[in-house]
Amino acid sequence: MITIQALTARGNNARGDAVLDYLLDTERLTAYYLGAAGMEEQTLRWRGKGAEALGLDGEPTREQMQQLARGFAPDGTALCRNAGAEAQRTVKRDRNGEVVLDANGKPVEQWRGGHRVGFDLTCSAPKSVSVLMALAEVEERGRIVAAHRRAVDATLAFVEGLVETRRGKGGRDVLSVEGLVVTACDHLANRNGDPQIHTHCLAYGVALGVDGQWATFDPIEMFEHQHAADAIYKAHLAQGLRELGYGLAQFVVCDLDGQDSGVRTWEVAGIEEATIRHFSSRDAEIRAAMAQGLSHHDAWRTTRKHKDEPSPAEMFAHWQGLLAQMDQVVDVAALKALGDTHAPPRSDDEILHRLHAHEAIVEDKDLLVAVSQARAGAGPEQLAADVARLKAAMCEIAPPPIAVADRGDHLARRHTRSRWSARWMVDWEQEVQQRADARRDELAQRVPVALVDAVIADYQAEKGFVLSGEQRAAVRHLCCESGGHAVLAGVAGAGKTTVADLYKRAFEANGQRLVGACVSTRAAQKLEAESGIASLSLAMLLKRIELGRVVLDDRCVVVLDEAGMVHTEQVRQLMRHVDAAGSRLLCSGDLRQLQPVGPGSGMALLAQRLGQAELTEVRRQKRVEDRDLAMLFYDRDASGRVILGADTDPKSRAQAQAKSQQIWQQLKAGNKIDAWDTRQQAMDALALDWFDSAYGIDNRLVLVHTHEDGQAIAQRLRSGLRDRGMLEGGEFQVMGRQGGRALPLTLARGDRIRITENAPDLGLTNGDLAEIVAIRANDGGHDLRLRIQACGDREAFSVVVRTQAFNHFNQGYADTIHKSQGQGQPAVFHYVNPQQTDNQSMLVAFTRMTHHYRLYGAEQDLEVARMKLGLDRTKQSAILQAPSRPDLRWDEEPNMPI
Repeated sequence: MITIQALTARGNNARGDAVLDYLLDTERLTAYYLGAAGMEEQTLRWRGKGAEALGLDGEPTREQMQQLARGFAPDGTALCRNAGAEAQRTVKRDRNGEVVLDANGKPVEQWRGGHRVGFDLTCSAPKSVSVLMALAEVEERGRIVAAHRRAVDATLAFVEGLVETRRGKGGRDVLSVEGLVVTACDHLANRNGDPQIHTHCLAYGVALGVDGQWATFDPIEMFEHQHAADAIYKAHLAQGLRELGYGLAQFVVCDLDGQDSGVRTWEVAGIEEATIRHFSSRDAEIRAAMAQGLSHHDAWRTTRKHKDEPSPAEMFAHWQGLLAQMDQVVDVAALKALGDTHAPPRSDDEILHRLHAHEAIVEDKDLLVAVSQARAGAGPEQLAADVARLKAAMCEIAPPPIAVADRGDHLARRHTRSRWSARWMVDWEQEVQQRADARRDELAQRVPVALVDAVIADYQAEKGFVLSGEQRAAVRHLCCESGGHAVLAGVAGAGKTTVADLYKRAFEANGQRLVGACVSTRAAQKLEAESGIASLSLAMLLKRIELGRVVLDDRCVVVLDEAGMVHTEQVRQLMRHVDAAGSRLLCSGDLRQLQPVGPGSGMALLAQRLGQAELTEVRRQKRVEDRDLAMLFYDRDASGRVILGADTDPKSRAQAQAKSQQIWQQLKAGNKIDAWDTRQQAMDALALDWFDSAYGIDNRLVLVHTHEDGQAIAQRLRSGLRDRGMLEGGEFQVMGRQGGRALPLTLARGDRIRITENAPDLGLTNGDLAEIVAIRANDGGHDLRLRIQACGDREAFSVVVRTQAFNHFNQGYADTIHKSQGQGQPAVFHYVNPQQTDNQSMLVAFTRMTHHYRLYGAEQDLEVARMKLGLDRTKQSAILQAPSRPDLRWDEEPNMPI
């Protein structure tokens, strides 16, 4: 496994670990412990072509490392512009300007700015490799560790070949890096003393460009290729172990239902699973802490011990003593006699379908990861051959376009690398657009203009207000001007419900009936309650149509709400049914908000072919300044009109940064940002503000980007609720579930949980909020009596759940942003995650609120997020991108018959 952590100017990562000191304090390994073979170098050693260019050799010294950490060469030469810039210590103040005190009554201090030390890349071997090292004799240990070191070196070379540095005004010229400066340091154990071979690779924040100039570097390629780097590491390690004579056992990774997930892993053949579990106490500690509601980061930090490990001699003696008591083969010759074992193989087609589970367009790194997961244990040459074979059967797509303003003399690699899409994915997309073209001019489903105008007049008289021009135009477009398919795009909070009420009245007045479809059942219930359109989840609608339980005809109008969240294949399936019946399809949504979970965007394909009606006036936020801020998340054309389509020209780097800065400044001016030194402090602050909120609990919405962060914040809120007497009785450890993810939860009477899967036999809907009225342990699980909150026209009700039969629920205190689209609450408390932050997620998070919004995070996390507020991460469709060759047209590719 490979992890990458950015280090602040003080040498800390976001968890506060002093990595530089940690490496310097590491006890050195010698041939006495590990044998001479392959162990000629020191435990702490130089790596990277940048180190070679600086003439660095031998064991790194504290002075050398400290100089490089500050941006200087060991001789004192500055290697970048901000070399030597120190972090500044400031005192944290609240929104009223008062000094914030910690639990001990001392002022909370923060460190800001300064030259970034660099990045800590840590390569960790599979546990069975570490156990093998522990049971081997001295010389063999050295060979095993040497195989790990060679795999680490191959990984560093891979990363070094990706990193880039910028030159010129605005960083327009992007150059490859000639070399990084890296200090590598081996460790044989984790903090609990279990065998765990891992190497920390501290890549300092400077690099030598191919132009011979030193500067800082852009780490984006490093982070984006993290999983690919892990594949490289494991492939080289597998190869090294086979060269030593060991076999590898391949295993199937099953999901929570025991089904093949498509992923394979490997361990050293002959190392028993029980042995691996015994020496995985660190992982068990973290899981136990997470069961108490801590995030993985919190659990890691809370349970970690000081890295004051025994000497290598003491560790090996201890490990071998334990192994002698286990049912584990410890004879190396016997282990080498075991050959490879293989799990059922995955075909190329299965790999491609899993690869395209979320994206219509993939890159080389995605192919490498997909192949490595399906063919775990394969060596680097085999992986490369498999990737090449898959690419030969795919459609080659041009690199992502780049704004003219960003075209320097040298382009970043991501703008020069081809991308890929399976041929059947291209066929699906073409079919969607061909169907749109075929029914563009149909007249049979159109409503007479006079009837629509009469409906609008009656509606305005009934409601006592006059429609805006764009609302009136949207209703006419959907009812009178479009053919068999139509698209309505609206900004967040634009009042699409009002337009839906109007077109429903118009179609029904024309003798037509409407059927609604949404991504989720809960959203369908909301659509039905607000518009009166009988609605189902899209998956349920498709299933019922196929079973004949829902029959479409030429007087039927199917409304696909929040269509911007629906992927291409689902839209294609729905269009097939709609077209076969002669029905009409209306897609309503926002392509600029949350993106589909699956590959591509069917709404984008339709809008690109048919155009769309647009609603651009925000109505949800109550204050003018909040409505203005919401609109900053959207781009505008030269005339100032909001851009809602997917086929926009790429923003330049300067435009994206300017947009990010503009949004950030408005958030800051509105006192909507709360920055702290650590993530733990930020989560604590969010919880305190949540309790201090003037709004009722049902009117407070906590938003997170990951379930991990949600559980960590939920634990803090639970603690406060317990202190206030709102949680009663004992605490129970219950295993919840969200899709394929197991969720360890701590629950008590009075807790809130969120249902995560439909259960018609229990009357439960995915997204329902429930309060635990009673909880008790049973034989092997728990019985929960739940009070289910009212939703739409459905009243609140009670139900008893036995967790052995149904455990699809999560904590009910924090929602992921993806779950929140379509919601609105007076107060929003948003915890940032820099890896998940982009323009779309921030737009949805901010526009959930009607009155109050606040963003919380660690200072360095918020700094990363600040630069990404203008960064688009919309789902791309293959045929809306350029083919790899200028002479190739997409309609010349094979397509599926209509």
